[in-house]
Amino acid sequence: MCTNTRVGKSVTVVDIGSGSMKISVFKVSDDGSVGTVSHMARGFRLCPKIGTNISDRKMRMTVGFLKNAIALSKSNNSEKIVAVATQAAREAPNFTDLQKMILNELGINLRTISGEQEARLSAISARKITKLDEFVSFDLGCGSVEVVEFKKKVKGAWSLPVSSLTLSQTCNLKSAEAVVANAFDALKFHDNSIAKYPLLGSGGILRVAALMINGKTRNTVSLDELQSLFDTIKDKTKDEMVALGVPKVRADIFAYGLLIMLKLTEKVGSKEVAIVHGNLRLSLAFDFFGMLK
Repeated sequence: MCTNTRVGKSVTVVDIGSGSMKISVFKVSDDGSVGTVSHMARGFRLCPKIGTNISDRKMRMTVGFLKNAIALSKSNNSEKIVAVATQAAREAPNFTDLQKMILNELGINLRTISGEQEARLSAISARKITKLDEFVSFDLGCGSVEVVEFKKKVKGAWSLPVSSLTLSQTCNLKSAEAVVANAFDALKFHDNSIAKYPLLGSGGILRVAALMINGKTRNTVSLDELQSLFDTIKDKTKDEMVALGVPKVRADIFAYGLLIMLKLTEKVGSKEVAIVHGNLRLSLAFDFFGMLK
């Protein structure tokens, strides 16, 4: 007889990212595992540039999207809606106006989490999924990249001052390469033998890259495959990249995201990236169910 008091419970988690809005409903199964029972996503840039205000139109669109969270929560008998926002919201001068609008109209408390918190949470869920005791993980979003060194526990967590969106707006690829390399040079891992650690990655650009490389979802991509894809698309226009399979919403930032992944893979000394589905939303679900440790 199962004695797990969490079995059957569910929570709805919302992530308002820099490049997308996502809702996932998680439920604890009979075996004690946590699975997704409903999901909704929309490509969406909260701000045109990191550090700028959220427009009235984007605020209304965010409120409209969050109404879906309420509907999904009710249909799945969720106990709570947990809503967080990341880099674009952290840097938006008028984010509190959006918070107040959402709280007043929907009763949802949307909060920001720091880049370091984002990194740590994602790494802990990756640990629960992979069961690995040692790894380096990264989560590449539109507005930031988070990196974690994990050895039985989080040894270092960084939210780096490079993003595919900002780079695409301020640099060409050649100059961006130096900016990214300098940012990763500042990473000081605790273990000198970090190259032996598996490299775990998550984020939409990585998933799109894996699909383009192999034509189907896969669990790993090699450094050589990422480099070959980068070489193929680096001189392409946005329309040409869309024709090759890059989603339109990511076409202007895709090459920059690949560049970030390549430079990080080289920094770690890894030959491949293992794609994990551990992410911020799943981590927040684990936290709600008291299962993070």
